[in-house]
Amino acid sequence: MKIIAKKYNLLLLVILVLQIVTICFFGVQKEGFHQDEYYSYFSTNRSLGFYYPDREWVDTDTLRDEFVVKKGEGFNYGLVHLVQSWDVHPPLFYDMLHTVCSLTPEVFSKWQGLIVNIIAFIISFFLLNSLAKSVGMSKGLRLILMFAYGFNPMTISCVMFIRMYMWLTVFVLASALCHMRLMNLIKKYYTGNEMEGYTLAKPFDKDFKIGFVKSILAIAVISFLGFLTQYYFLIFMVMMGLAFGIWFLFLMPKNSEFIRQAASMAKRLIYILVYGIGCAFALGCAVLVYPASLSHIFRGYRGQEAQAAFADGSNIIERFGFFIGLANDYLMSGMVWLIIVMIVIALIGLFFFLRIKREKDKLHIANIRSLFAASAGYFFVVAKTALLLGDTSNRYEMPIYPIILLLAVYFTRIGLRVIVGARKIKEIAIPVLGTFLIFAIITAKGLFIDRNVLFLYPEDRDRIKFSEDMKVQDAKAVVIYNSATPDNIWRLTDELLVYDKLYYVDTDNTEAITDSEIAGADILAVYAADHDNRDEILNVLMKNNPTFSWCGKISQKDMWTVYEMQ
Repeated sequence: MKIIAKKYNLLLLVILVLQIVTICFFGVQKEGFHQDEYYSYFSTNRSLGFYYPDREWVDTDTLRDEFVVKKGEGFNYGLVHLVQSWDVHPPLFYDMLHTVCSLTPEVFSKWQGLIVNIIAFIISFFLLNSLAKSVGMSKGLRLILMFAYGFNPMTISCVMFIRMYMWLTVFVLASALCHMRLMNLIKKYYTGNEMEGYTLAKPFDKDFKIGFVKSILAIAVISFLGFLTQYYFLIFMVMMGLAFGIWFLFLMPKNSEFIRQAASMAKRLIYILVYGIGCAFALGCAVLVYPASLSHIFRGYRGQEAQAAFADGSNIIERFGFFIGLANDYLMSGMVWLIIVMIVIALIGLFFFLRIKREKDKLHIANIRSLFAASAGYFFVVAKTALLLGDTSNRYEMPIYPIILLLAVYFTRIGLRVIVGARKIKEIAIPVLGTFLIFAIITAKGLFIDRNVLFLYPEDRDRIKFSEDMKVQDAKAVVIYNSATPDNIWRLTDELLVYDKLYYVDTDNTEAITDSEIAGADILAVYAADHDNRDEILNVLMKNNPTFSWCGKISQKDMWTVYEMQ
């Protein structure tokens, strides 16, 4: 058994290393940033805050200073928390990013954020493996799951997106794992139907109580950290708690010694009360550490938007269909229909086929039910409240994608077992190999055919190259911004940082531009926000140098259009 365990751990390590290499391969290909990723750096490392002048030149070093930790300003977590209190997010992810940036002062690099997320991926990898083990998945099936998880385009996308969602995934998986271990502890200590995984032990003995308290403490710590990472953790926390509570109070076998001898409803309610107190204490501590959280949830603009979206009953089908479509296209590479067929066949086998009902899977069916209920609840609530932002909205459901993969692998193997009617050892291996083949196809299709890895922004390569070419030609860079949304200048950060300085123009001001450097320039690179006054401002700019003529529109992206004048 030790030799088998060593071989398994070695294979697991090889898979992990290959997946880290793959993630780094895509990290190299990441050419640009989502505007929220720029905000991650700005809100973590800002110095003075952006200032948007009109008809003035600004050195790009001033712009860069807002995205880097300047020497002597590192490890300033008080500022990080203060800046976050002005926005709508808790601070833990920003603390981590600020730590890495503090260790690399004066540097603004995608790798700072990617390192933070790669660490989270490695932790999530081992958590998911442990979670799979806690629900009775064999070593072979766990290897398939870990292969499908780390190479899945959505997992890689979650690492590529320099926001808090990879760390939210860590705490969602950790919470699920602690709950599964708590359920296994309860099943271990009280007798019942042997097929449900209960064994004979003394009810309410000292070891059980110690184990129960340790589990509650672990859940409390994870809840504290998860809440301070992203408020969506609260949704999973509630759903997982409800799933566990309903099982503990109402779904345990009625013929168990636990029920007959020791576990009256009153005593079970006491245990649930202890569980609830632990969770409430964790949230209370989180609010004390970060008081702005209450304002964010109940009075912040995102909190109010989420509440309004959840209360609107007219959009249920539209929103649910949208997020199911995202999961089908990006997580399952358009093959969710096959997984649904396998699940239906598996359920038929578990209910009606005796040889399947006697299988070891039955030992952990309560755990699987709880995971499914918690994940489905999270998926539904998030689908009702999250922003609809095209394929990037995957970020909101990403934290439960690993659990969805776990459930899919679990039931696919059972479904194939029903189909092949395996009775012999040799035949039992066929469902496992079939499961691997299905998820290998899903993974390969998503990576190589559909190319579903998000947040790479390869189109930014040409935009940055244009800026570099303009700088070589000694072009003057002009930024015409919309004063109603000046923060949108962040979307151009990589392109603008190429230049030594920038000339800012407010679209609300249509007066003549009289700057001598603009008038004497041979070539202009103009970055213009899409605004009603844009064309008028462009004409004002051309009048400052009568020799200018249009060279045409260079590119257009995210409410900005780039022009060349010479």
